[in-house]
Amino acid sequence: MLLQKLTPLLLLGALLTGMAAQAAESPTIKKCKDATGRWHYGDSAAVECAKSKVTVLSEEGTTKKVIAAPPTEQELKEHEAQQDGIAAERARAEEQARKDALLLATYGVEDDILYIRDRKIAQIESQIKASEETLKSLRGAMARMEAQVKDEGMDVKTAETTVKNIDLTKNQIARHEGAIASKRQEQQAMREQYAAELARYRELKKKAPVKNPSTAAKN
Repeated sequence: MLLQKLTPLLLLGALLTGMAAQAAESPTIKKCKDATGRWHYGDSAAVECAKSKVTVLSEEGTTKKVIAAPPTEQELKEHEAQQDGIAAERARAEEQARKDALLLATYGVEDDILYIRDRKIAQIESQIKASEETLKSLRGAMARMEAQVKDEGMDVKTAETTVKNIDLTKNQIARHEGAIASKRQEQQAMREQYAAELARYRELKKKAPVKNPSTAAKN
């Protein structure tokens, strides 16, 4: 008896479901505008509108949905460039985080940075002083050889040898002068590097979380 009472209800439910499905699958019309501005209407999107926005209409002419136009080549390039920019920025952030962690792990206090900086600069300065002493010696030797060349009593063969030695000495002097200039630049770059590290270290220390006084007392 119960099954007999339920059967009409089941049939009614199935009928309503079928009607709903049929309504959902009711005929539609698609319209789109091609690149020349001409409108196209039909049961399916026109080939001419492959790169255009498509509007799906009901039989009554109301808009059911809008299918966005596919991205243009320029938009794809811009999107790709944007993604590359995001990836590059992420890589920069990760590299900066790595450097920050290394900076904090390397130095316990600010004075450590200053100590390392001054020690390295002093090492370079000692190299510069050694080159300057060598330069002083080379210039003295060249001055003596130039005086010998001017000596009227020197024979031609000896004079030619002395002139060659003067040329060699000039080349040595030029090399040492170039080395000193390079070392001075290295010192300046080192000062700038450690100035930047010190500034970043201070910035990171300011951002560091402050310990709870009670926790600090227990430690």
